[in-house]
Amino acid sequence: MINPIDIEVDLDGDVAAALTRLETTGRPSIDRRVWFAEPRPHGGATSTLLSNGIIIRLRSGPSDDLTVTLCPCLPEQLLGSWSASFTDVALRYRVDENWNGERRELSASVVSERPAGALHDATVLGTDVTTDLAPAQRRFLVSCTPPGVAIDRLLAMGPIASTQWSNLRVGDLAVDAQRWRIADLDLLELSVRVTPEHGESYTALRARALDRQRGFEDAVRRFGLRIATGAPGTERVIAAARSVRR
Repeated sequence: MINPIDIEVDLDGDVAAALTRLETTGRPSIDRRVWFAEPRPHGGATSTLLSNGIIIRLRSGPSDDLTVTLCPCLPEQLLGSWSASFTDVALRYRVDENWNGERRELSASVVSERPAGALHDATVLGTDVTTDLAPAQRRFLVSCTPPGVAIDRLLAMGPIASTQWSNLRVGDLAVDAQRWRIADLDLLELSVRVTPEHGESYTALRARALDRQRGFEDAVRRFGLRIATGAPGTERVIAAARSVRR
């Protein structure tokens, strides 16, 4: 199966000014609070889920959801039914590629939808996040994660304020945007998605995505926005949440 490709750029500089330039005022948006789960500090351990390519994210907003992601992962990690995207009752599984600058990573995510407020205890009262994992998410972790990674005694770190907009104009492109805010971090990410066309080969999809990435980055620069270098946005957000939690 050929997977979609998400192309992202993180922006440097004044986020408020960038949002003004993107004309987000008055545009429909989705506001959420976000937490990322990591092991509780104990015994001087420094290993994190992120360092093992595992991201567990909790969100509250119009509804709640809990997402378990492997990124980066290898195709051979995605065994059996986890080899291709699917949608089940109250559960979505997606496999796609994430491109950010020169980084090319395969990502696999299991999203469990919840009623609003269902994740309150994990995010506010500090209970072990693993108790909120859906059975399918537990199976995914057991089947697909590298051996030896302990996924227990997890603490939700946050909240991070998240605001999302869709179909903003950057030149001739329609892009999605997400703003992350926690402590001193204020980060804006823009993205476009390239989906396989009927009968298209992976070679053709990749060539089309490379062309789209070049055009996207050029359009962002012509628009007067500066593309950030260094660690991807998700890593920076999780690092900021960890420092606040200490």
